[in-house]
Amino acid sequence: MYYEFCFVVEGISMNDSAAVEQIVERYDGQLSSIKGTHRIDAGAEGQDAVRAALELADEMSLAIPGLRILRTDPELVGVADIAELCQRSRQNVQQWVDGERNAEVPFPSHEGTVGRSLAWRWGDVNTWLDHIGLGDGVARPTREESLRIDLALLERLNSSKDPGAA
Repeated sequence: MYYEFCFVVEGISMNDSAAVEQIVERYDGQLSSIKGTHRIDAGAEGQDAVRAALELADEMSLAIPGLRILRTDPELVGVADIAELCQRSRQNVQQWVDGERNAEVPFPSHEGTVGRSLAWRWGDVNTWLDHIGLGDGVARPTREESLRIDLALLERLNSSKDPGAA
């Protein structure tokens, strides 16, 4: 199955044309930076999301000198973001959230709050949107899979910092 991932990374610059070219050409990806946080959006085939992500991370780390993949980005979205991404009104999305429309499959649980607003993982929302024909058809890691990916990435980073680690 093909999965898309958003990784938070270090050791790369938007001005590094060779690295950016690698990401675009080799991984059909994109490097972005928001307030100093660099992210790589890229996809990979794999037996499951965890294996696909870790194999992609290994491959990118070898191909791009200095690149450190820190974790996945949960790609949090609010009602307005969801409305924009699926081209529906905010009111329509709020009806989904409240269970007033398309309640046969409950809307995903929110991941947290931003101020007074709820926030969801885009991957969870997109999977839910698939059942009403509005998803983009792209598989993304679930919350559990993202946690497993993040733990493995953290263990790899820690072992690379500790020369005595096996």
